[in-house]
Amino acid sequence: MNKVLVLAKHPLISGSTIMLVGSFIASILNYISNLIMGRLLSIEDYGLLISLTSFVMLFGTINNSLSHIFTRFFATHAAREDSSGIKPIFLIGFKLVLILSIVILLTLSFLTNFIANFLNINNNVYLFIMYISIVVAVVATLPSGLLQGKMKFYLISITGVFPPIIKILFGVTLVILGYGVFGALIGFLLAVLIPTVIFYIYFMGLFKSQKTKIFNKIKFLKELKSYGFTFVFASAGITFLSNTDVIFVRNLFDPLIAGQYAALSLMGKAIFYVTSPISFVFFPLIAYKKEKKEKLVGTILLAAITIILASVTLSFVYFMFPRAVLSIFFPGEGYKVLAPYLGPFSLYILLFSLVYLLNNFFLSIGRTGVYKITLVAFLLQIALFYIFHRSLFQIIGVLFIMSFFILIALLIYYWKTRDK
Repeated sequence: MNKVLVLAKHPLISGSTIMLVGSFIASILNYISNLIMGRLLSIEDYGLLISLTSFVMLFGTINNSLSHIFTRFFATHAAREDSSGIKPIFLIGFKLVLILSIVILLTLSFLTNFIANFLNINNNVYLFIMYISIVVAVVATLPSGLLQGKMKFYLISITGVFPPIIKILFGVTLVILGYGVFGALIGFLLAVLIPTVIFYIYFMGLFKSQKTKIFNKIKFLKELKSYGFTFVFASAGITFLSNTDVIFVRNLFDPLIAGQYAALSLMGKAIFYVTSPISFVFFPLIAYKKEKKEKLVGTILLAAITIILASVTLSFVYFMFPRAVLSIFFPGEGYKVLAPYLGPFSLYILLFSLVYLLNNFFLSIGRTGVYKITLVAFLLQIALFYIFHRSLFQIIGVLFIMSFFILIALLIYYWKTRDK
């Protein structure tokens, strides 16, 4: 009994539980939003919406990198019980994300025609709304990293439900009023923008009364550069691997199939979203433990076992009751053809969840050389998509095989670098 209580109080379990509750509520709200979108929009328009939002998620590479970088620095200061160093990091980080946002916006504007042709989009207004969403999301990484680094999981969970609520209030309302994909994208933008503005107002007000500590800016920027450069590549691989399937299906298949696959991807990744709070809590906890020179193996195993148990349970449901799953997510007649794909797709998600966990582990302890594995795998996955795309089964097969080999490669990488 005592062991159970100790386990329940473990930061990974308690933090994951808090995040899981918050994520579950947010997921329910997102489900309501997506359910309404899937029913109000045609399958083709729904596919367009998901491909656009997946395009935004590609820039999660930068967002995840920045958020994790800031998390690592804030977690390190938290471990040292040095709260005075947080304000200067925040102020420097704010300047960095502003500069980066401007560069990204200018670059995307230059590539608009290429992006529109690749995604088969005939309305560039959709893209510009997405560009603004990307820029705002980059700026949001700083307060997100601060909350995660200080392990404020209650606050993260509470504020995590705001975006889907905003999407429902604005996006769904605009779609109902007849604005279609445009209205849905406006809701998406506001869901990113409003919480970001609130967070900055809160933190800027909090730091205003604090004295700025004498801070070695050059040393910090040097460390940020040495860690951040390879971190971006390491994060890029895993982000591209998880989001490009929808985009390439949009490019390789007709709009109807692309819309159906977008729904399949959303249903399959629901399993990943259930286990993702574990990886979310895992990152700052491992960084914290490493700073304290504590053992890490037990935490890794606990996280992996928890993910496997949850994923296998849900995968069983997807295999045995695919039509029931479809009736919950997408009951429309045009989505019934997806029933045979749900089980196989869930197996891919199981492997990818473990890949995501291990990738986060390496990043949290500074072994950013892992990017060599994920980026090579991403390039190989693109090549395989172009070779094998006669059916959605082939697309799922590529995803499964690539995740399997990445997982093996990461385990080998861990074995070879475990004593370093």
